[in-house]
Amino acid sequence: MAITLCGESASHSTSFGRGLFRYAQFGHSLYADVHPNFPRMDIPYCTNHPAYDYNQHEAAYRWQTMGLFGLSLPVWTGNLVDSTYALAVNMHLSANLWMDFYDHSTSPIVDTDYRIGLPTITFLHRLKGRFAHNYSVAWSPFKHESTHIGDEMQIRRIDRGYAIRRVNVSYNYTEFVFTFNEAEDRFAENHCFRLGLMLLWHGGWFNMDPDAGDKSLLDPRGMEFVPYGQRNPWELYFQYQYQSPSSKHGFQGIASAEIRNRECYGYDLTVKTTDDPKNLQKDKRVFTYNIFVGARYNTPDYDGPFSRIALGVRAYHGNCPYGQFRSIDHYSQIGVSLMFE
Repeated sequence: MAITLCGESASHSTSFGRGLFRYAQFGHSLYADVHPNFPRMDIPYCTNHPAYDYNQHEAAYRWQTMGLFGLSLPVWTGNLVDSTYALAVNMHLSANLWMDFYDHSTSPIVDTDYRIGLPTITFLHRLKGRFAHNYSVAWSPFKHESTHIGDEMQIRRIDRGYAIRRVNVSYNYTEFVFTFNEAEDRFAENHCFRLGLMLLWHGGWFNMDPDAGDKSLLDPRGMEFVPYGQRNPWELYFQYQYQSPSSKHGFQGIASAEIRNRECYGYDLTVKTTDDPKNLQKDKRVFTYNIFVGARYNTPDYDGPFSRIALGVRAYHGNCPYGQFRSIDHYSQIGVSLMFE
């Protein structure tokens, strides 16, 4: 099947004007991505922890609600050299909202994260192999992530006398991604492999404002940023996604998995101001595992934004992937996941 891009035949290169603000059929997040560039809603049964257990339910696991709002804004997309190559420039934005809907006293916001940066440049080379359809290289020169806990959660941490009230998880990074077999034709069977690397620009993954708690619990010298020699300025991940051939009604089976090596932040959110002595955790590297299995419906005769709806089960294990709670290891969740791609 010939792939059309920007409303032109795949046998022609795309002019600059026709490529402006056009949707790209490649460079999308895989379903195992924790922070995708399309909307997703999870209702997981996940590990409970004193750091975010608002009313001290003390259960080992509780139901939560996660809303992730990803968006890929097209800048320019087009074919090059008679469709052998293609280029896409997109602005990726994402934000997540973690709400404890099942705490019926107030249903507090636990955490919000957002990511924004300069446009991502993706270069695709189409191949003619039976299995090797293409490969792509993407570079995001500058991205920024910032995280915040909810107001009610912040107040409750102060009332309970925690020594760390808020950690400012805020950092800048660059990201490189190599993908083998982008699923440009959404209706065909496909095996996609992806390798990504995140590198910090400067400083560390987190710091603390002077009025947000005891800095010595983050770094014994109370420094704003952890020195270069004592931080892990990189994050590495590998992803795989399989999609089955589409049925005549537009349904496909999807299986997606990710293994990520990242830093588990080095502080203990359960330390109270009355605790003595205060024990400083050491930063450590951990592996995280994220799996999605489900089905996707492809809207007939349309392959643009939000033309695909996926529903399935998502399971995660590793350190908590959200906000200042990334110092919590042995975090697990499993639940229903709904996505609009």
